Amino acid sequence: MKRLKIQCTHSVVSLQQISTFSFMRKLFTIIKLTVLTTTLSSLFSSISNAQCTVVSATGYVVNVSIVPKSIVVSSTDCPWGYNYNVNFDYNISITGPNASAQYTLQALIYCVNSQINGAYSLPLNGGIGNATTTTNPAIPHNGSAYGYNAPYVNCTNATLATMNCASIDLIIQGPGIPYQVIHCTIPSAPPTNLPVEFLFFDAEKGDHGNLLTWAVESEMRNDYFTIETSTDAVNWTELTKVKGAGTSTNAKTYSFTDTKNTQVSTYYKLSQTDLDGSRNELALKYIPVNDFEFRIYPNPSSDGKVHIDFSDDSENASAVILRNEVGQVVLQQELVSVSKSGKTTYYSSDLDLGQPAGIYFVEVQSGNQLVNRSKLVIR
Repeated sequence: MKRLKIQCTHSVVSLQQISTFSFMRKLFTIIKLTVLTTTLSSLFSSISNAQCTVVSATGYVVNVSIVPKSIVVSSTDCPWGYNYNVNFDYNISITGPNASAQYTLQALIYCVNSQINGAYSLPLNGGIGNATTTTNPAIPHNGSAYGYNAPYVNCTNATLATMNCASIDLIIQGPGIPYQVIHCTIPSAPPTNLPVEFLFFDAEKGDHGNLLTWAVESEMRNDYFTIETSTDAVNWTELTKVKGAGTSTNAKTYSFTDTKNTQVSTYYKLSQTDLDGSRNELALKYIPVNDFEFRIYPNPSSDGKVHIDFSDDSENASAVILRNEVGQVVLQQELVSVSKSGKTTYYSSDLDLGQPAGIYFVEVQSGNQLVNRSKLVIR
């Protein structure tokens, strides 16, 4: 299978001078012609547009921009907790040779405590519009009327910032694009008038570790770059510093291989520091530990209907087992794969569990081996 190149972009930039990165020139030229840019409202000014670009194996390009706009709560008065959704703008373009409608195009907006706000009806042929998520996650009270623990707030005060709606997943499948979930973290927009003319930051798994690559078109009194890592995009640890070129008008590509974080899903943040000590954050990337991480959603489920995604390197058929709180098996169902790449088999299934409200444990087994286990709440 031809390898897809996925590039999450944050602003329109010139890519014509990267002579040292010639093997990517064709892809970046396509992205430059199709990139979408949007800014958020002042209530969410700390977060820029979230966009993913996917190039199909047949040559066409899918650009998706999801811009959260506001929190929509289920009531105007909520003394004992509330449910909420996220209103968002979308801008989707499908361009280039052999352009085709998608089979699947969905968005998952993650808010406080990684709660999933799912949008399952994005236009498969592309388009521009506004929509609201449908999964309706819950914010509980702390035992007293109108009492909410930080970072929770009363429903009438809930905003995108207070609810920390800070990352987006794109679920996509189409002609030349195998079913996949792309993590599109919403980073802070690079400041204007930077001492470096920033081009891109890329992160991907390599044979010897996670390969981080970035490029600048020029540098002005640039001392060094810093790469930090995090497992939650909140708490950061410095990984390394890479010396800059000082002042230069030549385009330059930098790279670093991380061999320490290959067994865990990792966020990477790239920053730049001037000779006078001033620091600017440039971009953020994410590498999952698995190419197709286990996920079951919505969770909680209001009707016992869920969607499950995962990959398995075993040659055995996979099955899902549902256990109740005391460990009894209440459901067992074989799963049908959606695609296969090398030794890896990909699964993506809609399940109607048909169970009453309660706490359950979802197990995925391949042969007699447990692949993954996750708690599920049905309300």
